[in-house]
Amino acid sequence: MPEVDSALRRPDLSDRRLIGLVVAALVLLAVAALAAPTLPAHWQRPGSPLLQSAAIIGSLLLLVPFVFSLGKRAGVSRVPNRLFVAHVGASLLGMVLVGAHALAGHGGPPLAIVASLVLLALTGVYARLRVAGSMAATLGTKTAPFAAPDPALRERLRSLIARKRTVLERLDPAASEAVFSVTLAHWLRAPRLSLAYVRLAREEARLIGARASVGWVQAWWRPLHLALAWFFLAALLLHVVVVTLFAGYAADGPVYWWHLTDWGR
Repeated sequence: MPEVDSALRRPDLSDRRLIGLVVAALVLLAVAALAAPTLPAHWQRPGSPLLQSAAIIGSLLLLVPFVFSLGKRAGVSRVPNRLFVAHVGASLLGMVLVGAHALAGHGGPPLAIVASLVLLALTGVYARLRVAGSMAATLGTKTAPFAAPDPALRERLRSLIARKRTVLERLDPAASEAVFSVTLAHWLRAPRLSLAYVRLAREEARLIGARASVGWVQAWWRPLHLALAWFFLAALLLHVVVVTLFAGYAADGPVYWWHLTDWGR
């Protein structure tokens, strides 16, 4: 057998190892919450140099999944599974660091951010452990999408696919409509054509009942996961802006953390 290029070997992240990492992260967060009242003052103030630094590092780590998403859609990695392993590792470590920072505050908006982060992690883990297997089992067994539609629907699909091919000829002439999906490069190069193609692809999926042909978990876990991800990112950025630019508004007393301005006082 030809030797596999070491650069292309896929790193393994088994279900058991994934569960162990998640449990370890949740245990660390629970220990941080329970032990905080007994620790020195700099462990009980979320804006202390120690915990603010932890929050900054954790926030940067939590941006790795967004890089993973961009990398996957841009096709920049020859071994996408490496990005997934980095996604999981950075997310869990970032969750612990940001969680330690937020739990020291004993309430307020940061805890809502951590809650969304925990839900984000749980939906991702559930998808890996349960949904992926269900999707694999479903593949090739869904009779509804492959059954012959009624003549009117068949004509609508024929017209829609013809429009997709017309758009694709302008968007990516070398691509095949049957297996094509819009990537980041397409969005950057031709955003209007990319949007038009995505809309047509979604309309096609709606007409053939792709989402309705599977259970609601398979159909909706990804939209839920993405919604939580964007909510978390928006809440995190808002929190950073408030505590660095409007520190006077955020502080319940003197501003003791590093900040740029104390507007809102």
